[in-house]
Amino acid sequence: MLRRAIVTGASSGIGAATAEMLASEGYAVWLTWANDEAGATGVADRCVSHEVPVHISRLDLGQPESIQGLIEEVDKEWDSLQVLINNGGVCPYRSYDDIEIDEWDSVLETNARGTFLLTRAALPLLRASEEGVDRSVVNISSVAAQQGALRTGIHYAASKAAILAITKSFARLLAGEGIRVNAVCPGPVVSRITDHLVGEPRDALTAAIPLGRFGTAEETAWIVSSLASEKASFVTGSTYDVNGGVRID
Repeated sequence: MLRRAIVTGASSGIGAATAEMLASEGYAVWLTWANDEAGATGVADRCVSHEVPVHISRLDLGQPESIQGLIEEVDKEWDSLQVLINNGGVCPYRSYDDIEIDEWDSVLETNARGTFLLTRAALPLLRASEEGVDRSVVNISSVAAQQGALRTGIHYAASKAAILAITKSFARLLAGEGIRVNAVCPGPVVSRITDHLVGEPRDALTAAIPLGRFGTAEETAWIVSSLASEKASFVTGSTYDVNGGVRID
């Protein structure tokens, strides 16, 4: 059976690496982008090279109507869904003294509320899979959710902590239906987001990583794709750390 996956925030970084990894494993993939259509198109082209069905759509996770529009679009093309990767989000680097109320609300609405609304909206498609078919939701959180904001903003850390609560809640509520829900907490990863860190702040963060370097998007994508796989069919409600030793628990 062809497994179908939605990957949000797939124009670069972890989302792009995950989409390409899933495509290489034979998944049909539906990629979403928010601001970088060209980046997402390039990722889609690389996915197509694996000879799997590929679709691409714009998605604004901060707008409920955009989320519903995506699900309606997917529903017209696919009769069911097996995997949802909630990766899309925003990460402003902002001192707590400088966070305006509008920005706080925007970050929480996009990252936390967006994850909740998209997961809920995708449930009919997940439930439409044939009986016995493995279904998986993987939410991308952050080490900031576990340790608090270090270089990132407090609003970002709070939104990612909410994603962990959303993950555990859905895992409990959906386990009886055989729908698995897990989270991945990356640490510092080379990406467009962390590219904003330069000079002393980047050097200080690198020095705080026991393995002595930033991770790659592919190193996180490997964990994400593993959780999406049928091989992880007994795994739900779990949080997987990919952080170079920044947090050891």
